[in-house]
Amino acid sequence: MKKYVVVFTLLLSACAMSPNSHFYQLQAQKNDVAISNRSISVGIEEVDVPQYIDRPQIVLIKKNSSELSVSEFHRWAEPLTSSITRILADDISTFMPKSVIKPQSYTMEQFNFTINVEINKFDAELNDKVTLDAWWTIYRNGKNVARGRSTLDAPAGDTYDSIVNAQSNLINEMAKQIAQKLSKL
Repeated sequence: MKKYVVVFTLLLSACAMSPNSHFYQLQAQKNDVAISNRSISVGIEEVDVPQYIDRPQIVLIKKNSSELSVSEFHRWAEPLTSSITRILADDISTFMPKSVIKPQSYTMEQFNFTINVEINKFDAELNDKVTLDAWWTIYRNGKNVARGRSTLDAPAGDTYDSIVNAQSNLINEMAKQIAQKLSKL
């Protein structure tokens, strides 16, 4: 019996000493400059992301390598696809303040335009850079009216927080490009 108590105590103390998990979320950016004063409604379809980053853990790519590092203790607070979709809608809204821009739900809601985003790359490297490569398509009444590609990168610091902030900035820059295209349609 004493043997089991010792083993249980050791296991319990090991759990108490394990590192804490840290949770992160992308942040919408504050933009003071409106690109368009049009009053339209836009639905953002759920963003497609590569499977290698579509997980709760934050994934980094090792510098000058194709090796990935999956962090067990640095995690997304919500699914990445949902987060990017929500933040993209919020960011486009700041560039088009008189428009209604929101994630598209499965209700029968009607929008003037819908947007589909396919992310090819959303890589991050500590002490180096964050990269976003995405195709986006704007539809009106189910027909493709514009297509664009955002290929962006930004410097990244040496913390996960700096990585997530840089990723938020890249989503904002893509939102600006989409808003510029929407303003011309």
